[in-house]
Amino acid sequence: MEKTFTQLVKDQSVTVQGSHWAALINAHGCVGKDLDKAIVVFNSIKKHPSTLASRARLPDAVVFEALINVFVTLRRTDLVPEYLERLQQSGVHVTAYIANLLIRGYATAGNIEAARKVFESLADPPVGIAAPHNHAPHDSSVPPRISPNELVYREVSSVRVNQLTHANELP
Repeated sequence: MEKTFTQLVKDQSVTVQGSHWAALINAHGCVGKDLDKAIVVFNSIKKHPSTLASRARLPDAVVFEALINVFVTLRRTDLVPEYLERLQQSGVHVTAYIANLLIRGYATAGNIEAARKVFESLADPPVGIAAPHNHAPHDSSVPPRISPNELVYREVSSVRVNQLTHANELP
């Protein structure tokens, strides 16, 4: 995988994006079960020559999502707060995908209160709109147009779960 990533970086026709970094982090962390290597890769992104050359705003939401997925997969939710702080400091907006990983990770670790807190912080999307702001821009060199403080909207499946959960409650 390192050889492939090196070839990708050397290819002048390719701009290394968050999805490339996310794949590498996922491969090391979730597949290879190497937490330390996944974190090293994550920490290298900001100063990597490909990032500096492209002036991309990395790590983006997709990269943070990959690292949080590693933490959840390896049952290391104790590491999440530090990286959520870094996410917020970097101006990256939390997506429903990140929120869903947090919910799963906290619940798996037995921290139901933290999982519920994340779930309850999500908003139902406006009628007719499928969860705005949940996807990173395709061009990571373009600054995101959304504040990291904007609402995080549930994905449609989460909205349905919420409706079913509260269906028997009285107003």
